[in-house]
Parts: sequence; structure tokens; C-alpha cells
Amino acid sequence: MVSECFEQIWQDLEMHARDTSGEGILTLRVLPDSAFDFYLGVHHPQTLRTLLIRVSRENVMNQSSFPHSKGFEIRQTVLPEDGKRSVTILLIPNGERYQEIFSRLAEDVVSNCSNQTSERAMIKALLLRLEMWHQFMDRFGPDGLNPAEQRGLYGEIRFIHDYLIPHLGPGLAVAAWTGPQRKPQDFQLAGMAVEVKTSIAGQHQVMHIAGEQQLDDTGLEALYLWHLSLRELRDGGRTLPEIVDAVRDVIRDEAGVSSAFEGLLIMAGYLDEHREKYETGYADRSASIFHVRDGFPRITERSLISGVGDVRYSVTLAACSQFRVSDETLVAAIKG
Repeated sequence: MVSECFEQIWQDLEMHARDTSGEGILTLRVLPDSAFDFYLGVHHPQTLRTLLIRVSRENVMNQSSFPHSKGFEIRQTVLPEDGKRSVTILLIPNGERYQEIFSRLAEDVVSNCSNQTSERAMIKALLLRLEMWHQFMDRFGPDGLNPAEQRGLYGEIRFIHDYLIPHLGPGLAVAAWTGPQRKPQDFQLAGMAVEVKTSIAGQHQVMHIAGEQQLDDTGLEALYLWHLSLRELRDGGRTLPEIVDAVRDVIRDEAGVSSAFEGLLIMAGYLDEHREKYETGYADRSASIFHVRDGFPRITERSLISGVGDVRYSVTLAACSQFRVSDETLVAAIKG
């Protein structure tokens, strides 16, 4: 795997950097079969990891086109080995706190940019990927998902694993996952959408709704809400990394689908570097499916007074009982 190869290179460079006097960057070119020049580097004496990308001068970019992230810095510079025809793009973590995530960023950037058909296309892919990581850093930071975010992501991955892959196949299942892209609903298919909610409360369970569009079925043939009630277990149950790995196992032979899924995981705030922090196991209490339609307890854009927006509210599970539908109804809608 690229990640394992990269980690060994980082460690070797760091070991050599500690034995190197003065200031500079030790580098090693990676992916030798790629048409583009990607280097892993370590600044010494700080032993700070760096990603270097050499490009031709004709493709030099304005510094303002790079995203400004609190987690990493991007520079465009000329190194002695660049010669007269090249420049180097440097990516550097903003301190040791971001070092671990930066390593994952470097692997992801190289993996997604190295197979482009031209240098211009590679640079365009680079900017898109860095913008994604900029949003990740701003939204989640270096410490991973909080408990509520972990539960929410667990529910979404469970829905992919339990409903979408068995009835749509891996490609359509992953393509339907729109939650990480901050769409109104977590899943959008042709003509329908599904919102997933999880909770760990007792008898009086509520669903927290993030905005007036989340339960708005305007323009949809059908909108469903899948609620998963969970019990948290310290030793036992299924963890977030385990359900992620279960989906990976199913799609591992479909490279394009697997790559798309990994990108969506990053957008959702999930990194394997945080696996050990996600030790909580989940056991199902119950699952409920609701058809969101006229009369459902909700706030929509049409019901808001002019000037009101960005609404956050909660709905009790008991108030939705008359809108409950069967598992077979939801499966038929997904297939249809």
C-alpha cells in the first residue's frame, strides 16, 4: 500500500535528518513510474515532514490561488536543483500537532494527482484536493471526530452497508452518499432522498434536525428518515472503524468506487490515523423508518417567516409514529 511505503520513507528520511548538520531538506522522489515529480522531504534540524512537487515554469501559479489552511502551508519556490525550467511547490504542516494528519494528506494528494494525463490537469487536481483538506482542517482539526460525530457517521456507513450496497451495488451506493458534501440529506438517489439519524438516549428519544431543508421534500418523489437507536459499549458491539472496514471489504476490487469512498470518508472527517480513538462499540436498540410527508412534525423553508433561517430544532420519535413504514417499503423505494 502507498501509505505503508510512504511511512517507511518518512521514517528513513527522519533518521538521516537527525544525523545531518546544518539546515536543509532531505528528499526522495516517490512513484518513479509517474510522469510527475513528487518528493517526500524532511526539513532538518526540525525533522518536519514536507511534500514537494516539481512543475514546469510555464505552469507557475499565483500564490493567491492556493487555499489558506490552519493545518498546512503552501509555498511556491525555486530550489537549486530546479534549474531554469522548473519550480517547486512545497506543502508543510503548521507545526508538529498537524504532522500525523499531514502525512495522510500527502499520501492522498499524491495518490489522486499522480494518474492525471497532463501537468495542467495534475495541478488542477492538486488544487481541488488541497481545498478539500483545507475544509477538513477548518471543520474537524487534527483531533478527529467528537462522540456525536462518530455516532452520526456510524449510522450513515451502516445505511450504506445494510441497505444501499445489497440493493444498488457498490457504485451507486457510494455515489448516493451526499452527506459529506453537506447536502440537505445524507443520501440522494433518483427522485428520492434518505436522512439518517442516530441516538443513544433512553425512552424519550429525539432527533436533532440541522436546518429547514433537511426534512423538506420539495422536488422529491419521496423523502425517508432512518433512525437508528444505539447502545454504547466499551467492550463489545461494532465500532466505527469496523463498519468502515466492512464497506471497504465489499468494494475493495472496484478501484474507482473505493477511491470515491475514501475521499468521502475524509470529507466526513474520518481518518485511519484516529482509529485508536474510536474505541466505542455500538449495539442496536431499534431501527425505525419514517416517510416524511405532509403532516410530519418538521420545519421547512415554506413554513418559515421571511427573514428567519439557519434553523436548528428537534423532533421526538413518539410524534412521528403515524408516519412509520416498513423495511420492505424503504427497500422497494431504493430499488425503484
